[in-house]
Amino acid sequence: MSSILSGAVIAVGLVSSIWSVVLFARARRASNVMLLVLLGLELLLLIQLVIGIVRVAGGERPEETATFLSYAASLLLLLPAGVFWSAADKSRTSVLVIFIACFAVVVMTARMFQIWSTVGG
Repeated sequence: MSSILSGAVIAVGLVSSIWSVVLFARARRASNVMLLVLLGLELLLLIQLVIGIVRVAGGERPEETATFLSYAASLLLLLPAGVFWSAADKSRTSVLVIFIACFAVVVMTARMFQIWSTVGG
C-alpha cells in the first residue's frame, strides 16, 4: 500500500469532513463542487483497492489480509451511500451524513495502512 496514496486519501477525507461541518454550521447542503471532490476521493479509493489487490496477489500479504481487503472493498461503498442518503434527506443535518462517511474513510484508511505495515515484518 502506498503511503503517498494513503496520505492523499486521508488528506482529502479530512478536508471533506471539515467542509461538511462548515456546511452544516452555515445551514447549507452539499454543493456540486463538494460532490466532485467526493468523486475524486472515490477514484482514489478505487485506485487504492486495485493496488492492494495487485500487491496481495503478487505475494505481499499483511497478517490480516482478509481484514485489509474487506476494508478496501467497504470503503468504495461508504461515500456513495453517504451522498445518496444526504441527497434523499432534505433536512439541515443531511450534510452530517457526508461528514460521517468521510471521517470513516479517514479512520479506515489509517487502519489499512497500519495493517499493511505488517507486510514483511
